[in-house]
Amino acid sequence: MTDPASTSPPAPVVFRQTFLFVGLWYGLAVVLTLILVVLGGIVEALIWTRLAPAVPFLTIGLCLVPFGVALWKHAHQWAETYTLTPDKIEISTGIFSKTVRNIPLSKVQDVTVEQTLLQRLFGLGHVIVDSAAATGNITLRHIHQPRAVADQILQRAGVQHP
Repeated sequence: MTDPASTSPPAPVVFRQTFLFVGLWYGLAVVLTLILVVLGGIVEALIWTRLAPAVPFLTIGLCLVPFGVALWKHAHQWAETYTLTPDKIEISTGIFSKTVRNIPLSKVQDVTVEQTLLQRLFGLGHVIVDSAAATGNITLRHIHQPRAVADQILQRAGVQHP
């Protein structure tokens, strides 16, 4: 007698880009904010003129810029999802409008993992799926544990790999 759970198709798996780079943007925003606050205090102390009341507002405005960039990077990171279903790989991108690309697993020919030295140190990389489908290659960018993801794609696609 077979177990009904073993005959059901595997559940979809959702991958996202790592938060590491977004976190670095937030860290940079904090450092820049501290520098701008100190510089704003120095400017206000040294230049006690009619412009002095405007310095805090200018400082706050300048401090918002790096956080705005970090938030934008975070939104882009969150808006790109990679879903591995039993029969396809789906990439959904976009913040205000969505674009969805699909590659049927039956068309997957090869999966390549690319890692720079820095990415290898952090366990990150890009997974490139080579397909015979009309959509061509797709790249899953900044994925945590890319070799495991590549193996999972190959396993679901039924492609033999060493």
